[in-house]
Amino acid sequence: MSNVTQIKTMRPVNRAIYAYITPNDRTHDGWIKIGDTEVNFGENLKDAVKERVHQQTHTSNTETNIEWTGKAEFEDDLTPFRDHDFHKYLTNKQHIERKPKTEWFKTDSKTSKNHFRDFKENHGILTEMEGVEIYELRDEQEEAARKTADYFDNHKLVKILKKDKAPEFLWNAKPRFGKTLTAYDFCKRVGARNVLILTNRPAIADSWYNDYARFVGTEGGYYFVSQVDVFEKNPQKYKYVLTRDEFTRAVSKNRLGCIEFISLQDLKGAKAFGGDLEKLREVSELDWDVLILDEAHEGVETDKTDVALERIKRRFTLNLSGTPFKMLASDKFPEGAIFNWTYADEQKRKREFAEKGVENPYEDLPKLNLFTYQMSDMMGAKADAGTLIDDEETQYYFDLNEFFKTNDSGYFEHLEDVKKFLRALTEQKKYPFSTDELRNQLKHTFWLLNRVDSAKALKKLLEKDPVFSEYKVVPAYGNGDDDPEKENQKAQKAITAVREAIKNNEKTITLSVGQLTTGVTIPEWTAVLMLCSMRSPALYMQAAFRAQNPCLFLDKDGKTYRKDNAYVFDFDPARTLTIVETIANEQYKDTAGGAGDSEKRKKHVLELLNFFPVVGEDDNGEMIELDAEKVLSIPRHIHAKEVVNHGFMSNFLFQNISGIFAAPSIVNDILKKVNPVTKAEADKNIVTPEQANELPLD
Repeated sequence: MSNVTQIKTMRPVNRAIYAYITPNDRTHDGWIKIGDTEVNFGENLKDAVKERVHQQTHTSNTETNIEWTGKAEFEDDLTPFRDHDFHKYLTNKQHIERKPKTEWFKTDSKTSKNHFRDFKENHGILTEMEGVEIYELRDEQEEAARKTADYFDNHKLVKILKKDKAPEFLWNAKPRFGKTLTAYDFCKRVGARNVLILTNRPAIADSWYNDYARFVGTEGGYYFVSQVDVFEKNPQKYKYVLTRDEFTRAVSKNRLGCIEFISLQDLKGAKAFGGDLEKLREVSELDWDVLILDEAHEGVETDKTDVALERIKRRFTLNLSGTPFKMLASDKFPEGAIFNWTYADEQKRKREFAEKGVENPYEDLPKLNLFTYQMSDMMGAKADAGTLIDDEETQYYFDLNEFFKTNDSGYFEHLEDVKKFLRALTEQKKYPFSTDELRNQLKHTFWLLNRVDSAKALKKLLEKDPVFSEYKVVPAYGNGDDDPEKENQKAQKAITAVREAIKNNEKTITLSVGQLTTGVTIPEWTAVLMLCSMRSPALYMQAAFRAQNPCLFLDKDGKTYRKDNAYVFDFDPARTLTIVETIANEQYKDTAGGAGDSEKRKKHVLELLNFFPVVGEDDNGEMIELDAEKVLSIPRHIHAKEVVNHGFMSNFLFQNISGIFAAPSIVNDILKKVNPVTKAEADKNIVTPEQANELPLD
């Protein structure tokens, strides 16, 4: 009996892990029970285990065989662990099936005992990875890695001092370039031990981990360290991801390098980087050999980001982006610090290999095609009648966001026109869903809108439409949540929903509002429909490339098909062609930011059109392939027609002059001071279409 008058807060104990089977219980054939028990100091471990097993089974007269026992402590430092720590190791790291809410595991005695020995030795950290694949970089990947390594060697900081700014390099490389593998190869070339990967899109963590596990691993000299949600929520899939504490323990035995993946949002929230939370302090204390900014065009042009990045001590920064238009237009990167791999470069290389008749590594990459349609004619009556802007009647100028606008009840304000648009898509021969043959070519498509209410209203119409009701409509709505992690979780759910819908339905339409436009691979998507007034060339191309992923698939008759072409369908030609011209020129240093003469700019447009054909309507409404001259002139022609139809001095054009004519800011400031006249006054000075085409609009 214990002495209650004596103060004693603890007693020495040990814990034992044990495993047993039940030969006479057929429900547990092939399963083994693994648990733990407390062993008092001085008590025989095996006797304690026998007593514990007897307590569990004596009432059912179940026969038991104890297969093995062992102390529940790690070999090196003798720290104790519990059975649930070992259970997680078995399920998450070794993928052993477990009966829900029990301690029964589908494995045998020898296997489980070997895993127990490994666990005691490695603390549940898998440091010995299965053999990684031997890889060979494509020519353009080899060039990027080599060019960047040369720049690193010629400009790197030997010592990291506060007064020194780390040299930077930019990869302007389109989606499907293979940036993760190539970046890893670069890090290995320059002998980087500490590599930090930052991104504004934590959802792309998956691709960084997959290429690490497939091509690098511990054989390549690195551990992969991260604590972003996508890894923590699926430890079975990402079994080689270490926490910072696990890395510290692992590196004490095997001094490998560190690849750490962190979201930019997490970094900015940490006290060490200007935030409020006590986390990631070790990131500010380490000297990083290479900082990789993935999707470098996103979320890096803010004061908070600048503060955070300034506190990362590094020798070199590698910027990765598929659409770094602002970065190219700046003076931040000299010519020697830029590697370009554009869509036109890829398709040109694809054509060269095809002409040689040799094995073509680019064969599976589809060709992008852009079809643009003039929709403002549908709104002609409203344009003549005018519309209200800021409580004043003004002339109407067609806008996709306005076209799909909803009222307070969630119905389209232009309901009949939207219905007419859907009928046109499925009935008029020039539109993409007008025949059974075309609909079979476009079984899975991606439609972009700018408002959740608009997407919900369109979903209802599609589900009632005689043609589109054959399609499973999948919503992918972002709400612009201030919490990036919540937005990321919504995106992950949307990706799962889309993949499930494609798996279970012959035809699908994904309606997106701010989701799945970047860093997402849905191979079955064959087309993107632009149903919003997206003005950013970077966002536009990121969305367009969602349809360009390779895809091999079987039809219902068992025939194999490969996706050779992908399509973008747009309904605002002036916007579309302006973006095409921007994309063609903003990705090159000599024409970025408006640089270069007209011939040089036209040359870049022609180069892009060779591999990215643009099909639009002529004056008679017939679909024709547009050449470089038309791409450059049609937006002017469309704007000129608006001027003729609705008056050059109309309120709407003045309020939107910067977007429509792309005039310099000093000109816009002058124009905004001019008093607009009424339509009646403007009609006194009639301008003919021929005169309008000659007006200097830029």
